[in-house]
Amino acid sequence: MGLPHLDDFLTSILVERSGSTHTQKSYARDLALFSDFLKGQSGDITRFSQSNFHGYCNSKDLGRRSQARVISTLRSYFRYLVRHGHIKEMPVLEIIQHTRTLPETLSDEQIQLLLKCASTDEKSEPLAIRNKVVLTLLYATGCRVSELCDANISDIHLDTRLLKITGKGSKERMVPLVTQAAEALAEYLRIRMSLTEISERSLIVNDRGHRPSRIDIFRWLKRWSLLAGFKRNVSPHKLRHACATQLLKEGVDLRSIQTLLGHASIATTEVYTKVENSDLTESVKKYHPLSDG
Repeated sequence: MGLPHLDDFLTSILVERSGSTHTQKSYARDLALFSDFLKGQSGDITRFSQSNFHGYCNSKDLGRRSQARVISTLRSYFRYLVRHGHIKEMPVLEIIQHTRTLPETLSDEQIQLLLKCASTDEKSEPLAIRNKVVLTLLYATGCRVSELCDANISDIHLDTRLLKITGKGSKERMVPLVTQAAEALAEYLRIRMSLTEISERSLIVNDRGHRPSRIDIFRWLKRWSLLAGFKRNVSPHKLRHACATQLLKEGVDLRSIQTLLGHASIATTEVYTKVENSDLTESVKKYHPLSDG
Protein backbone atom coordinates (compact mmCIF):
# COMPACT_ATOMS: atom_id res chain seq x y z
CA MET A 1 0.00 0.00 0.00
CA GLY A 2 1.48 3.32 -1.07
CA LEU A 3 1.28 6.18 1.40
CA PRO A 4 -0.90 9.08 0.20
CA HIS A 5 0.71 12.49 -0.37
CA LEU A 6 4.08 11.11 0.66
CA ASP A 7 6.07 13.21 -1.82
CA ASP A 8 4.22 16.37 -0.74
CA PHE A 9 5.01 15.63 2.92
CA LEU A 10 8.71 15.02 2.22
CA THR A 11 8.86 18.25 0.22
CA SER A 12 7.30 20.11 3.14
CA ILE A 13 10.20 18.99 5.35
CA LEU A 14 12.50 21.16 3.26
CA VAL A 15 10.13 23.99 2.34
CA GLU A 16 7.85 24.53 5.34
CA ARG A 17 10.10 23.33 8.14
CA SER A 18 13.52 24.31 6.73
CA GLY A 19 14.75 20.80 7.37
CA SER A 20 17.92 19.37 5.83
CA THR A 21 18.09 16.75 3.11
CA HIS A 22 19.45 14.36 5.76
CA THR A 23 16.29 14.86 7.84
CA GLN A 24 14.18 14.33 4.74
CA LYS A 25 15.99 11.06 3.96
CA SER A 26 15.55 9.88 7.55
CA TYR A 27 11.79 10.53 7.37
CA ALA A 28 11.64 8.77 4.00
CA ARG A 29 13.35 5.66 5.43
CA ASP A 30 10.97 5.53 8.40
CA LEU A 31 7.92 5.89 6.17
CA ALA A 32 9.23 3.27 3.74
CA LEU A 33 9.35 0.87 6.70
CA PHE A 34 5.75 1.76 7.57
CA SER A 35 4.67 1.34 3.94
CA ASP A 36 6.27 -2.12 3.80
CA PHE A 37 4.40 -3.06 6.97
CA LEU A 38 1.09 -2.02 5.39
CA LYS A 39 1.58 -4.14 2.24
CA GLY A 40 -1.25 -6.59 1.84
CA GLN A 41 -3.54 -4.55 4.06
CA SER A 42 -6.48 -2.54 2.84
CA GLY A 43 -8.62 0.27 4.17
CA ASP A 44 -7.79 3.32 6.25
CA ILE A 45 -4.03 3.67 6.83
CA THR A 46 -4.74 5.22 10.22
CA ARG A 47 -6.41 2.04 11.48
CA PHE A 48 -3.49 -0.29 11.94
CA SER A 49 -2.44 -2.36 14.92
CA GLN A 50 0.38 -0.54 16.65
CA SER A 51 1.37 -3.67 18.55
CA ASN A 52 1.66 -5.52 15.23
CA PHE A 53 3.76 -2.66 13.88
CA HIS A 54 6.08 -2.84 16.89
CA GLY A 55 6.35 -6.57 16.28
CA TYR A 56 7.24 -5.86 12.66
CA CYS A 57 9.91 -3.37 13.79
CA ASN A 58 11.32 -5.98 16.17
CA SER A 59 11.58 -8.43 13.27
CA LYS A 60 13.71 -5.81 11.48
CA ASP A 61 16.02 -5.60 14.52
CA LEU A 62 15.03 -2.02 15.37
CA GLY A 63 15.83 -1.10 18.95
CA ARG A 64 13.49 0.85 21.22
CA ARG A 65 15.18 4.16 20.44
CA SER A 66 14.82 3.58 16.68
CA GLN A 67 11.19 2.53 17.06
CA ALA A 68 10.49 5.69 19.06
CA ARG A 69 11.98 7.72 16.21
CA VAL A 70 9.78 5.93 13.65
CA ILE A 71 6.65 6.65 15.70
CA SER A 72 7.70 10.31 15.92
CA THR A 73 8.02 10.36 12.12
CA LEU A 74 4.54 8.85 11.75
CA ARG A 75 3.12 11.51 14.03
CA SER A 76 4.61 14.24 11.84
CA TYR A 77 3.26 12.58 8.70
CA PHE A 78 -0.27 12.10 10.04
CA ARG A 79 -0.25 15.61 11.48
CA TYR A 80 0.54 16.89 7.98
CA LEU A 81 -2.34 14.88 6.50
CA VAL A 82 -4.76 16.31 9.08
CA ARG A 83 -3.54 19.87 8.54
CA HIS A 84 -4.11 19.62 4.79
CA GLY A 85 -7.49 17.93 5.09
CA HIS A 86 -6.44 14.53 3.75
CA ILE A 87 -7.60 12.68 6.88
CA LYS A 88 -10.03 13.74 9.60
CA GLU A 89 -8.12 12.92 12.76
CA MET A 90 -4.80 11.71 14.08
CA PRO A 91 -4.46 8.05 15.01
CA VAL A 92 -3.34 7.36 18.57
CA LEU A 93 0.39 6.70 18.47
CA GLU A 94 2.21 5.79 21.64
CA ILE A 95 5.91 6.59 21.85
CA ILE A 96 7.89 3.64 23.17
CA GLN A 97 9.74 4.62 26.31
CA HIS A 98 13.43 3.85 26.24
CA THR A 99 16.18 4.20 28.77
CA ARG A 100 18.59 6.91 27.75
CA THR A 101 22.07 5.44 27.77
CA LEU A 102 25.15 7.50 28.46
CA PRO A 103 27.08 8.39 25.30
CA GLU A 104 30.26 6.43 24.73
CA THR A 105 33.42 8.48 24.54
CA LEU A 106 37.13 8.08 23.81
CA SER A 107 40.25 8.76 25.83
CA ASP A 108 42.92 11.16 24.60
CA GLU A 109 45.24 8.18 24.04
CA GLN A 110 42.64 6.52 21.80
CA ILE A 111 42.17 9.75 19.83
CA GLN A 112 45.91 10.06 19.25
CA LEU A 113 46.16 6.43 18.13
CA LEU A 114 43.25 6.94 15.74
CA LEU A 115 44.92 10.07 14.32
CA LYS A 116 48.14 8.14 13.78
CA CYS A 117 46.31 5.35 11.93
CA ALA A 118 44.29 7.81 9.82
CA SER A 119 47.46 9.65 8.81
CA THR A 120 49.26 6.49 7.68
CA ASP A 121 46.33 4.74 6.02
CA GLU A 122 46.78 5.96 2.45
CA LYS A 123 49.17 5.27 -0.39
CA SER A 124 49.41 8.98 -1.22
CA GLU A 125 50.39 11.79 1.16
CA PRO A 126 47.49 14.08 0.07
CA LEU A 127 44.89 11.48 1.09
CA ALA A 128 46.67 10.92 4.40
CA ILE A 129 46.51 14.68 5.03
CA ARG A 130 42.81 14.61 4.10
CA ASN A 131 42.20 11.83 6.60
CA LYS A 132 43.95 13.76 9.34
CA VAL A 133 41.85 16.89 8.82
CA VAL A 134 38.59 14.89 8.78
CA LEU A 135 39.33 13.24 12.12
CA THR A 136 40.74 16.43 13.64
CA LEU A 137 37.71 18.54 12.68
CA LEU A 138 35.21 15.97 13.97
CA TYR A 139 36.96 15.87 17.33
CA ALA A 140 38.00 19.53 17.62
CA THR A 141 34.67 21.09 16.66
CA GLY A 142 32.25 18.39 17.80
CA CYS A 143 30.35 18.81 14.54
CA ARG A 144 27.92 16.24 13.19
CA VAL A 145 29.12 14.08 10.30
CA SER A 146 26.44 15.59 8.03
CA GLU A 147 27.65 19.08 8.94
CA LEU A 148 31.21 18.23 7.93
CA CYS A 149 29.99 16.71 4.66
CA ASP A 150 27.99 19.87 3.91
CA ALA A 151 30.81 22.32 4.75
CA ASN A 152 32.11 24.34 1.81
CA ILE A 153 35.55 25.79 1.16
CA SER A 154 34.04 29.25 1.60
CA ASP A 155 33.04 28.40 5.19
CA ILE A 156 36.65 28.54 6.39
CA HIS A 157 37.99 31.70 8.04
CA LEU A 158 41.57 30.79 8.91
CA ASP A 159 42.51 34.41 9.61
CA THR A 160 40.09 34.45 12.56
CA ARG A 161 40.31 30.68 13.14
CA LEU A 162 36.59 30.13 12.66
CA LEU A 163 34.55 27.59 10.69
CA LYS A 164 30.95 28.24 9.71
CA ILE A 165 28.78 25.17 10.25
CA THR A 166 25.25 24.78 8.96
CA GLY A 167 23.28 22.57 11.30
CA LYS A 168 19.75 21.28 11.68
CA GLY A 169 17.05 23.57 10.35
CA SER A 170 19.71 25.38 8.27
CA LYS A 171 20.86 27.17 11.42
CA GLU A 172 24.38 28.52 11.09
CA ARG A 173 26.96 28.77 13.85
CA MET A 174 30.61 29.84 13.93
CA VAL A 175 32.88 27.41 15.77
CA PRO A 176 36.44 28.19 16.84
CA LEU A 177 39.35 26.26 15.39
CA VAL A 178 41.87 25.27 18.02
CA THR A 179 45.56 25.31 17.10
CA GLN A 180 45.86 21.73 15.85
CA ALA A 181 42.63 22.01 13.85
CA ALA A 182 43.76 25.26 12.22
CA GLU A 183 47.16 23.75 11.42
CA ALA A 184 45.59 20.57 9.98
CA LEU A 185 43.26 22.70 7.83
CA ALA A 186 46.09 24.89 6.57
CA GLU A 187 48.11 21.81 5.63
CA TYR A 188 45.08 20.29 3.89
CA LEU A 189 44.32 23.46 1.92
CA ARG A 190 47.85 23.43 0.52
CA ILE A 191 47.29 20.01 -1.10
CA ARG A 192 43.52 20.06 -1.67
CA MET A 193 43.78 20.98 -5.37
CA SER A 194 45.74 17.77 -5.99
CA LEU A 195 42.61 15.85 -4.94
CA THR A 196 39.85 17.69 -6.81
CA GLU A 197 38.86 20.24 -9.46
CA ILE A 198 38.89 24.00 -8.90
CA SER A 199 35.10 24.08 -9.32
CA GLU A 200 34.47 21.74 -6.34
CA ARG A 201 32.87 23.73 -3.49
CA SER A 202 33.03 21.03 -0.80
CA LEU A 203 35.62 21.58 1.91
CA ILE A 204 36.31 17.86 2.34
CA VAL A 205 36.53 15.67 -0.75
CA ASN A 206 36.35 11.90 -1.07
CA ASP A 207 38.73 9.65 -2.98
CA ARG A 208 37.00 10.63 -6.24
CA GLY A 209 37.42 14.33 -5.62
CA HIS A 210 33.76 15.05 -4.82
CA ARG A 211 31.71 15.96 -1.75
CA PRO A 212 31.83 12.98 0.63
CA SER A 213 28.75 11.17 1.86
CA ARG A 214 28.14 10.14 5.43
CA ILE A 215 28.86 6.58 4.29
CA ASP A 216 32.32 7.64 3.06
CA ILE A 217 33.27 8.98 6.48
CA PHE A 218 31.75 6.02 8.34
CA ARG A 219 33.78 3.71 6.06
CA TRP A 220 37.01 5.61 6.72
CA LEU A 221 36.47 5.53 10.47
CA LYS A 222 35.75 1.82 10.35
CA ARG A 223 39.06 1.24 8.58
CA TRP A 224 41.01 3.43 11.01
CA SER A 225 39.36 1.73 13.99
CA LEU A 226 40.45 -1.65 12.61
CA LEU A 227 44.02 -0.41 12.14
CA ALA A 228 44.00 0.95 15.70
CA GLY A 229 42.95 -2.45 17.03
CA PHE A 230 39.72 -1.20 18.59
CA LYS A 231 37.14 -3.86 19.41
CA ARG A 232 34.32 -1.58 18.20
CA ASN A 233 34.27 0.90 15.34
CA VAL A 234 34.53 4.57 16.22
CA SER A 235 31.55 6.49 14.88
CA PRO A 236 31.58 10.22 14.05
CA HIS A 237 29.08 10.74 16.87
CA LYS A 238 31.47 9.14 19.38
CA LEU A 239 34.03 11.80 18.43
CA ARG A 240 31.36 14.46 19.02
CA HIS A 241 30.72 12.95 22.45
CA ALA A 242 34.46 12.88 23.18
CA CYS A 243 34.76 16.57 22.34
CA ALA A 244 31.88 17.59 24.61
CA THR A 245 32.94 15.34 27.49
CA GLN A 246 36.53 16.59 27.42
CA LEU A 247 35.45 20.24 27.40
CA LEU A 248 33.12 19.64 30.34
CA LYS A 249 35.91 17.97 32.30
CA GLU A 250 38.10 21.03 31.69
CA GLY A 251 35.45 23.30 33.17
CA VAL A 252 33.71 24.69 30.08
CA ASP A 253 30.12 25.68 30.95
CA LEU A 254 27.13 23.84 29.49
CA ARG A 255 25.82 26.84 27.56
CA SER A 256 29.09 27.18 25.67
CA ILE A 257 29.10 23.46 24.85
CA GLN A 258 25.47 23.73 23.74
CA THR A 259 26.41 26.55 21.33
CA LEU A 260 29.42 24.65 20.02
CA LEU A 261 27.43 21.47 19.32
CA GLY A 262 24.39 23.28 17.93
CA HIS A 263 21.93 21.73 20.40
CA ALA A 264 18.51 23.38 20.29
CA SER A 265 17.87 22.48 23.92
CA ILE A 266 20.21 22.62 26.92
CA ALA A 267 18.59 19.37 28.07
CA THR A 268 20.36 17.54 25.22
CA THR A 269 23.70 18.90 26.37
CA GLU A 270 23.08 17.99 30.01
CA VAL A 271 23.55 14.29 29.26
CA TYR A 272 27.31 14.95 29.32
CA THR A 273 27.12 15.92 32.99
CA LYS A 274 25.94 12.36 33.63
CA VAL A 275 29.04 11.04 31.87
CA GLU A 276 31.30 13.12 34.09
CA ASN A 277 29.33 12.20 37.20
CA SER A 278 29.67 8.55 36.21
CA ASP A 279 33.46 8.97 35.95
CA LEU A 280 33.50 10.75 39.32
CA THR A 281 31.53 7.93 40.94
CA GLU A 282 33.97 5.32 39.66
CA SER A 283 36.97 7.36 40.81
CA VAL A 284 35.56 7.85 44.30
CA LYS A 285 34.75 4.14 44.60
CA LYS A 286 38.26 3.22 43.48
CA TYR A 287 40.42 5.73 45.33
CA HIS A 288 38.61 7.07 48.42
CA PRO A 289 40.14 5.63 51.61
CA LEU A 290 36.72 4.85 53.06
CA SER A 291 35.64 2.89 50.00
CA ASP A 292 35.81 -0.88 49.79
CA GLY A 293 36.81 -0.59 46.12
